[in-house]
Amino acid sequence: MGIGDTIKSGMAWGIPLALILALAGCKEARYVPESKFVDLYVELKLATVVFATDRDKVNETRRAILEQHGMKPSDFHDQYVRLMAHPETWRKFQEQVIRKVDEYQVSRKGDTANGI
Repeated sequence: MGIGDTIKSGMAWGIPLALILALAGCKEARYVPESKFVDLYVELKLATVVFATDRDKVNETRRAILEQHGMKPSDFHDQYVRLMAHPETWRKFQEQVIRKVDEYQVSRKGDTANGI
């Protein structure tokens, strides 16, 4: 077996191995937020809608919601930015958010005290 055969043999193994590693890398790069993040996002959005005319109340409520979820604003921001970097995941995330908001509105139908 000559050097040419050794190179061909190495390429025969190297190319499939490179493809496997590339696919594994792509798979790990995919981001799927936890369902708890969907819930948190919905709560924050609803707070923004409910207190839309009072910016101080919005900020106070958002801080309280983040605290209840054990998250700092910077942690939320980091997860949000990571999510935005994955457009397909962002679309699916928004579909989940819409579903949750719809569920909330259906559960509150006829309840005028909550402002939504």
